[in-house]
Amino acid sequence: MYVFKEIDNSTIIKSNLVHFTQNLSSSADGISSIKIVSGSVNNNYWQSLNVLFYTSGSPVYSYTSTSSFNMVEGQRFSTPLSNLSLNESNKTQFLTKYHGYPSSSLITIPSKYYGDNIKKGSFKFTDLNNTDNSGRNPIIIDDGHGNLYSTNAHHSQSTAAASSSDNYVGNIFYNQGVVVLTETGSWSGSVKYSDLATNYNLKFDSSNPITTHEYNITVKPNEFNHSMNYTLRAPLLNDDDGFLKITTPNLATHFTGSDFQPYITTINLYQAGDELEGPVIQARLPKPIRKSDKINMNIKIKLDL
Repeated sequence: MYVFKEIDNSTIIKSNLVHFTQNLSSSADGISSIKIVSGSVNNNYWQSLNVLFYTSGSPVYSYTSTSSFNMVEGQRFSTPLSNLSLNESNKTQFLTKYHGYPSSSLITIPSKYYGDNIKKGSFKFTDLNNTDNSGRNPIIIDDGHGNLYSTNAHHSQSTAAASSSDNYVGNIFYNQGVVVLTETGSWSGSVKYSDLATNYNLKFDSSNPITTHEYNITVKPNEFNHSMNYTLRAPLLNDDDGFLKITTPNLATHFTGSDFQPYITTINLYQAGDELEGPVIQARLPKPIRKSDKINMNIKIKLDL
């Protein structure tokens, strides 16, 4: 009877990206929105966003400055690589509107909701405090490149497609959970974009990487052919109280026939040399599987971390 055996040490490790759809309201724990106006009491927020995300589109850091200090700063901050904005091979995030309009609304989303990042192309903002004459709420989504635009605006800055740069109304920074709505005009005749982001719903897909460790276990026909279930042992009659008690290592007769094979219900993995300390991984099968005494049985255990 084999109680322990070594398993294949060539563990397979896989990394999978799992997405989960989040539906949040402005009152959800950790969600916050701040009205930002350049030069006002909230100027610190404006300046922080400028340095962290918008320097590549800022006229403040210009190559044409006559100051040697500003020239150095311009060289440092004039490209998207200098900050946290997106710089993709096929499309660069459109940032210049942040500097063309003094007012913005900042929405911050905690990482507990988005994981590693917000999935590109999955973000949807629905304002609940404002409607048009037909009762429709303003809806803003992302274009997959960090730009935001309204899908149902009444008045666009351009007759071009809603997702064109002329009609962008802000930016989203997927890795930081930061959403910036910039005042670029009105959503409808009576609703401005600066009126939004007080009471709203957010919908997006979070991105969570899961590392899976896969262990391969081979059980041969001559291994584990005896059950470890003590209730299969032949009981003895106790003369003192008349009850049957398990006091023998022998199996009961109806479990000793040639057709009897134990069923596998649980697989325990132990640290080598520390078998008495208990298993480090325990896998329970969804249903018992009869152990074969004729062919090898291959069992895979997957552990998500």
